[in-house]
This record gives sequence, C-alpha cells and structure tokens, in this order.
Amino acid sequence: MNAVLPYLHSYALCLLRPRVMLDWLRHGIAPYPDGEHELVQPELTGQLGVSWMFAVIQGIVRILLANFMVQLFLHYQNEDNFFYSFVDVEDGLFPYYVLLFTTALDLVFFPILTLIVTEFWNFILRQYARWLKVEGDHDDIARDITTVALSSHFFLVLPVIGVVFQQIAWVYLLYVGCRHQLQATRLLSIVILITPTVLMLMSVSVFSLAIFYLIVA
Repeated sequence: MNAVLPYLHSYALCLLRPRVMLDWLRHGIAPYPDGEHELVQPELTGQLGVSWMFAVIQGIVRILLANFMVQLFLHYQNEDNFFYSFVDVEDGLFPYYVLLFTTALDLVFFPILTLIVTEFWNFILRQYARWLKVEGDHDDIARDITTVALSSHFFLVLPVIGVVFQQIAWVYLLYVGCRHQLQATRLLSIVILITPTVLMLMSVSVFSLAIFYLIVA
C-alpha cells in the first residue's frame, strides 16, 4: 500500500493543482522542493493505472446498486403486490444481466478506450502547439497536458453523476493546460476544446452530402 500512496498523492495534486504539476513535468519544478512529501512524477502509465482503479470502483458500486434494486424488486415481487404481479421475474432481471455484461466490457476496454481518447487529444494539442510556435518538444507538451487531465477520472467514484463530473473536470484540466502550457488566450483555449466537435460535425456533414449525392445521382 505504501508503494501506491505516492502515485495517489501525485494523482490528487494533478486534479487540485494542475499548474504546479505541469510546471514539474515541463520545467522540473517539484511541488515540494524540500522533499517533505514523497511524490512520483506523473506519467501516462501511472495515471492510467490509477484511473483504471477508480473505474473498477465505479463498476463495483454500479453492480452493488443494481443488486440492491434487484433485491428490492424480488422482495416486492414475492409479496402480493398488484403492480409487480404483471412483471415476469426473468424479464425483470434481464436489465441486471445486461448491466453486468456492459460493466465488465467497460472495465476490460477502459485502458484501450482511454488511450485512444488521450492520443486523439495529443494530436490536437500537438498541432496547436506547432501553429502557436510554442517552445519545446510539442509532443511532450501535449502529453503533459493529457497526463494531468487523466486525474479527472477520480470523479468516477461518485455514483450515477460521476461520469458527468469526470467529463467536466477533463475539459477544465485541458483548458488549464492550454492556458498554461500553450500560453493560449481564453478564447483560443475554448476554440481548441471545441475542435473535436467541429471536426465531427464536418465529417458528418461531408458523409451526409456524399450519401445524398449517391442517392440523387
């Protein structure tokens, strides 16, 4: 457990003090120069591993809540309840089995999907770093931003609303990274953040026009 604590501490600092951690990654300025606290410098695999741990906790909580709802359903179903008499037990349990299956898939593919999202954002941020002529290795700058932003997965431990808070924190940490690492203005940082949405809309529009042309032609 003691070996994990430095990673958790660094993970928490990425969420609470992203600018300090970005300075550590880029300029080597440690958060605690006097060595008061034992920290591990954030890197992709470590951040991804801790994020996966929180995803597992989310999966367990989701299953426990679903199991509670199933037990509640069976309890009322066993009683002579008028409403539940119209519900078949097997049909009522089908969503529970689906939830178990999808939760298992989420946990298995979490690292792969997270890496895909991270690499996509690395590409976007790297291009903007080149266009803005930011000093330093553009790949390292982009990777530092996304590495710190991975700490947003801490919010997955919150039942139901955790995913929403995680997405908000992810966007916020990317915004902080754009402002701090790329020295972008507020407006440009927002433009960078909506770039994937614009690209997706453009792709859908081109695809729709192509389908329309094939149908009409």
